[in-house]
Order: sequence, then C-alpha cells, then structure tokens
Amino acid sequence: MKTMRVANVEEAVALANQLKQEGEYNWFRGQLREWTPQSSLERWLDKNPNEKPQLDAKLNRFFAWVKDQPQLAYLADPEQINALFAVLQHYGFPTSYIDFSTEPAVAGFFASDTAQPPEPPGNCVIYCLNTTELVDLYGDLNQVSGLEHLLVEPVVVDVPNLWRLQSQRGCFLYTNHAWYHHFDMDRIIFPWTGIPAFPSRERIYPVDKSSLEHLLDQYFFNERRLENQAFLRTMANVTHIDLDEFTTDTQDYFIAPPKPIEQWSSDQLQAWSNAPIEHFDSTVGRRMPVSLRSGDAAPTPAYQVQQSIKNALDWQPALRAEAVEWHFTGLPDNVDKQHFEASIRAAWNGMRNLPYTNEDIAAAMSALVTLCSLSDCYGNDGGNADEAFASWIPDAVRVELGNPGSVYSQAYCSDTHLLDALDAGWRANLQNPELVSIVTALCYMHDPRLMFDFKRLSWIFAREVIPSQLAMKRPVVLFNPTEMDSFGLA
Repeated sequence: MKTMRVANVEEAVALANQLKQEGEYNWFRGQLREWTPQSSLERWLDKNPNEKPQLDAKLNRFFAWVKDQPQLAYLADPEQINALFAVLQHYGFPTSYIDFSTEPAVAGFFASDTAQPPEPPGNCVIYCLNTTELVDLYGDLNQVSGLEHLLVEPVVVDVPNLWRLQSQRGCFLYTNHAWYHHFDMDRIIFPWTGIPAFPSRERIYPVDKSSLEHLLDQYFFNERRLENQAFLRTMANVTHIDLDEFTTDTQDYFIAPPKPIEQWSSDQLQAWSNAPIEHFDSTVGRRMPVSLRSGDAAPTPAYQVQQSIKNALDWQPALRAEAVEWHFTGLPDNVDKQHFEASIRAAWNGMRNLPYTNEDIAAAMSALVTLCSLSDCYGNDGGNADEAFASWIPDAVRVELGNPGSVYSQAYCSDTHLLDALDAGWRANLQNPELVSIVTALCYMHDPRLMFDFKRLSWIFAREVIPSQLAMKRPVVLFNPTEMDSFGLA
C-alpha cells in the first residue's frame, strides 16, 4: 500500500488524474476519512445482525415490482443482476457492491462533501485502484485451498435513464467478503479545506430527473410509507385494517356494471407508456433564458410564460428531447423563485416525454407562476390551502389519486371541469343521471378508467392536477394519467 500526501482536494484530484493518464490506476473512491472500504451491506449487517430476513423481504418486494414495470422488467433477467443492484445501490439499499468512479474529480467531491470540517483526527482520502492488479491477485488467491469461494468482481454497467449513475461515472466492486484484508488500496490523503469548485453538488446529484428516476421515486416513497405504517402498527399494537377490503356496491347506482372506456385501452394509450432512453450528458445542460416584461401594457406574467414556452416548443420541437433549464427573469416579487424554479424543472421533465401537447406543457408552467406566489399552497393548514387554491380556481376541489403500486398524491382541480370530463356513456348508465355532481360521482366510483373521458381528463391533468401537486410540494408527483387506478375526493 502506497500513501501519497498532498495539501488539498484540488492537488489530490490533479495527482489522481496524472496517475490515471499514466495507467497506474483506473478507478477511484473518495471518502471524508480513511474508513474501511466496506460494502453498504457489510456495514448494515454489522449494525443489524438479526434483521437479514426483513432486508430479504424488502428485496423481494422490489423484485416483484420490477417485473411489472415495462421500463424495468429486463432487470428480472438473472443476467442483469448487476444492473438491478446498481439501481438499488443508488437508492440507498444495502448491497454487496462498493461505489467507485472512473473520474478522479467525482472521488474528490465525495472526499470533501461536507459543509463543516470533519471531526479530527484523520485525513480526507481518494483511494486509487488498479482493477487488473486486483483481479490478478484474486486469481492467485482462488488457487489456495480454502479461499476458492472469495469473490471480487469489478462491475461496469450502464442502466438506461439512471442519470445519477451516469453523472457520477459510477462503477462498482462486487465482493462477498472482507476483501480489504487481502488488498490494501493505494491512496492520496489530504486535509479538508472545503468542497472543490467542480463538480458541483447539482452535477453529482442531478436536480433533473429522468422518467426512470421519477418512477423509482414513486416506488421508494411508497416503501418508506409502508415501513412507517408497519412501525406505527407495531408501536401501537393494533391490527391493520386493509381499506381494500371495503367495496362499493355499484348496483345501487348503475343500470349495469360499468365497463372500461375504449379511450383507456392499452392500444389507444400506447404512446403514454413509451420511455425513450436518454443519456445524462447528451440530455442535460441546455439553458433557455426567458425575459418577462412589465408595465401597464404588458400581458400578465403567467400569460407571457405560457406564450413563451409554447412558441419555443413550436419553433424548436427537439427541445422536448432535452432536460432544458428554463431561466426566467422579470418574475413578480411575490413569486417564490426557488419553489418556482424547482416546480418548472419537475413539470418540464415529467411532461416532455409524454404525449402532452406543447400547449399542455405551456399551460402547466404558466399556472405555476400564480401558484408559486401563494405560500398557503404548501402550508400544513388544509383550510388555508383550500382558500389559496380557490383564489386560483374558484370551484377548486381537493382530490386524491393513486396508482396500482399504492403510490398516491393529492391535487386540486375544477369541479366544473371534472364534471364535464365524465364519460357520456358512464352518465347514461346511472340510475339517476340528473342528480350527478362531481362529489356524488366520486362517491359512486373511484376508478377513472371506468368514468372519465381520457382526453378531457388529460387536459385537466396538464393544467390543474400536475401544477397543483407541484405547488403543494407533494413528495411524489404523478404526471401520467394512464398510470392511475384511483381518483377520488381527498
């Protein structure tokens, strides 16, 4: 083991780059201290030696979910085991894989990533690994009697649309034992002097998210919710009641059992399930400035945003293939700029690859100008939130929407618009169609696939459901109406 000492992270990265160019090392790992380079699973089992069954159950739930997702079903193939665990690793699941990067600058970031100096004693470190030397060593070790079972495998895998892995130039070392007892990595050590100017945190942990990452966010949000519910039930020592056990007897309301509406068939909605493969480096980076004007004769800022976005997309259709950073100047002082920028980014990346029209996207982003000026939209007081959204849509009603994976969100939309979106055939099948209001309709049924005209509902989704979720700072935002299997009053 060789130790190289330098003065700061910049010198450490420069030295690592030099050694990489000279062929000494090809992988790098940064840590705030020279802690043992264990896998996250090894560390987890050290702290939770009796909880392996719970971890296995969590893994099985993820595996079962993956098989039902068109974007991820390929991960169920045993040959894709490394890709499966690459996803889990980047979402905090304990695995036998250890993070490395092919870029010294990424290792430098992780070796310095703290706002305050690390507690002494110790040094920041960039571990330097030559994977060929490591594999050769284990080739010899495996010839020794009793050591044949020791595994070390350098893993390079590109998971399509996993931008965080791509942005970090990530790679992994798979191991089934305490490999560091057999191979002590060379290292560059240095005192902490701050975080380097490049790469930025936003580069390492992209603020833009791909369609896959939105999907994974939904899954892991629901996992945390299930774990919290299990914990609370254990603490309270009560029996869980599954709400799915309760059903509505539709014969009291309908002439005949409602049937799926043709507009919601998989053939009709094929375009809504397509997820293009996008690589981080070729998708992220474009910045589009939009300057709003003021003055007595100027249109409202919301209208200017709507027209600017629509005109830009009509003029350059290829923009929808990029995670554009829309940069607005001239926004009113009452708009929460940080909330607006985050919401615009999420709306753009959540909608651009779905078959929303340019006008739909522009309308969603326009609505955010108004909503991000209403602080009560994301407060804890439901009554104040109702009033805030009513100032945007006078007949706003609060709704809850969910998908088959039990992921749910809440939103606001117009009572009138929802009523108009009810399918004509569904209305005609009612015992008393003249009594229908949206409140009674959503008491009769919660499955949007049986009751709403899809085109009209997607229009509402773009203009009301998506912007209001973002304005409320919902932990998970549902962008795709075809993924819903429940829609009711909150």
